[in-house]
Amino acid sequence: MKVMVVDDEPDIVDLFLLMLDDPDYDVITASGGNDCLEKLKQDVPDLILLDLIMPDLDGWEVLNRIRQDDRSKSIPVVILTAKQLTADVAQKKAPHITEYLVKPVTKEGLISVIEDITSSSRKLDAFIAAAGKAGVDQELIDRYVQLNQQTSVYKRLHTSLMQIYTKKRLEEEGSARNTMRSIERVIDLKGRNLEELHTRIGELIDASA
Repeated sequence: MKVMVVDDEPDIVDLFLLMLDDPDYDVITASGGNDCLEKLKQDVPDLILLDLIMPDLDGWEVLNRIRQDDRSKSIPVVILTAKQLTADVAQKKAPHITEYLVKPVTKEGLISVIEDITSSSRKLDAFIAAAGKAGVDQELIDRYVQLNQQTSVYKRLHTSLMQIYTKKRLEEEGSARNTMRSIERVIDLKGRNLEELHTRIGELIDASA
């Protein structure tokens, strides 16, 4: 699996190289946003680990350009951030990011996320391929992919916040409690929409068989 690590801090890059020092991973490094975009013109990785805070070009702008390029728009991108994403940011960026990790990142956490993405991507690719072969409308397929990504990011955000908001804090702080409830409602709504869309596309695939 070819992984691109994009970070302007050499020590962080070295740490990821150490974590991914395994025959299963072929690691490409980029020292910043512009370096990342230049290297993507020559080499398309299977996954990108993208830092948010970089001096030349911030991670969000790099992500936007990645998604605008036909060669790279479908590459899974894991955002690396020093701060927890807020619910608002997660909602705005969910269609474009595959996952995110809050620094400091552990080797176990990194490998777990990569393996989850790989497994999910294979299942999603197989389902989308079957849908395309069945002649399912592309707009419907794109909507399914978007919902799938959004649901995954919100679930990750919920898990992360559960580690930050203790039970006592949720009981005492209305803002924290409201944030969690809001995220849970979004997960429930998007999850149900995703399940309904999955069923609908599945029926179209079966009907074409």
